[in-house]
Amino acid sequence: MSIANLLRILAAIMLIVALSGSALAYWTAQRAAFYNERINLAHESYEVHLQLSGNTYQLFKQYGDAMLIGDRDEGRGEAELIRLIRENIRSIRYLIGQEIELVGDEEVEELELLSQIERKIEGLITRFEIVRTDTAFDRFERNWTGLSVMLDDEIDRDFHSMINAALDEELEEVEATRAAADKHLQTANSVAFFLVLLALSVSAGALWIYTRQILRPMSHLMEGVSALAEGKFGQRIALKGRSEISAIGGVMNTMAAMVEARTKSLTSQNTELEEAVRSRTAELESLLTKSRVAEDARRQMLADVSHELRTPLTIIQGESDVALRGADKTVEEYREALRRTRETARHTNLLVNDLLFISREEAGQTRLKLERVDLKQLLSDAVGVFGPDIPVITDLETAEVSVDVSRVRQCVAAMIQNARRYGGPEIIVRLVRTATGYRVCVEDDGPGLPDDEKEKAFERFFRGSNAADQYEDGAGLGLPVVRSIARAHGGNALLQDRDGGGLSSIMELPVSTPLRVVSQS
Repeated sequence: MSIANLLRILAAIMLIVALSGSALAYWTAQRAAFYNERINLAHESYEVHLQLSGNTYQLFKQYGDAMLIGDRDEGRGEAELIRLIRENIRSIRYLIGQEIELVGDEEVEELELLSQIERKIEGLITRFEIVRTDTAFDRFERNWTGLSVMLDDEIDRDFHSMINAALDEELEEVEATRAAADKHLQTANSVAFFLVLLALSVSAGALWIYTRQILRPMSHLMEGVSALAEGKFGQRIALKGRSEISAIGGVMNTMAAMVEARTKSLTSQNTELEEAVRSRTAELESLLTKSRVAEDARRQMLADVSHELRTPLTIIQGESDVALRGADKTVEEYREALRRTRETARHTNLLVNDLLFISREEAGQTRLKLERVDLKQLLSDAVGVFGPDIPVITDLETAEVSVDVSRVRQCVAAMIQNARRYGGPEIIVRLVRTATGYRVCVEDDGPGLPDDEKEKAFERFFRGSNAADQYEDGAGLGLPVVRSIARAHGGNALLQDRDGGGLSSIMELPVSTPLRVVSQS
């Protein structure tokens, strides 16, 4: 096992010991506070029970004195004692409530016993009040006899037994709490002793690991490094085990062997370095050539854009000059000149929009207006504009996708126009399901396109060999726009040879367009 893993294990054990000690200390403190609070509540309850007993006996003594020598203070002393007794009962009830919050419902029995004592005291007070207020001389002997019976039976026996039971309950609670506290202390001491033993064991283990796994191997390693520093590459560092220091010794041994081998192969390495320099120089020259080609392409694109824009602008200027020169013309002549100017301007606007869309797609800033539509129905509507002679072939019932409807229509129209212009008379539109979405294919039976021109056909203003010599119109932006729109939806566009001859223009669309290319603006 590596030294790092050993140290991690030791650190984890020490952390567990520390956390366990902290948890033990916290738990012990909490339990000690709990036991102290419970004992204090029991002592307070015990003292208030004693006060209740003393006040009760004092009250009944005053009742007896009032019977014998008369009520000199008109019952004020008895009223004060009754108030104190009731205050004692409220205090006991509050303390029992505190004990219930602390330990649970096991103290409910004390509430029931307190209720019995309260009922007994209130009943005796009521009966003593009746006897005390009956001052008729002829009933004195009978009242005194009844008072004596109450003092002997209901106070000395019943009340005394209930008070004693309540006091015994509090004493038992104190003793039980002290016993539980002692047991908790013994448990805490045992756990603390175990944690101390564990900490000592871990410390001893750490010391043993340091001596055996670090100190001794480091001494051997330093001896070997000193030998290598003196040029003694034949001397090896002998270290056993799988520790990091042993690994360093092995690396040092390997390095010593490699130094000797590399010294012998220095000449061949210089040769290889020179070859690498020549190869890198060739790569740089290739990159420079590509950069020049890219610059030429950029300049050619600017020239093509200028050429494509110059023609409609020249037409617009010419139409304007014709309309403005000479004598006044009829409204229809002016209207015709404005119509031709508008059509040329519309063509120019479409050209600029296509260039702008391609540039935005290349910059990752395409703007789409997505709608959830049936691609099958969308194709049928788009193809229907070109007449009934172009069939839409598919075995799909529906093809639900999220697309920009106008842009997809533009793609379909561009592929069909491309097929009509450069392909054969037979055009077929197919819709098939793929693993990630759908594929729209526009097939023709024309001469096709060479393989080296299939990818170039998606470059701006490129016109293939099957079109450049035969067709003068067209800006060369149809297929580049198709690819830009397809990629904006997360798909692609490509050209493939058709089985049996001809060319197939393909647009691939995913089921859902990635959110990164969607903008609401």
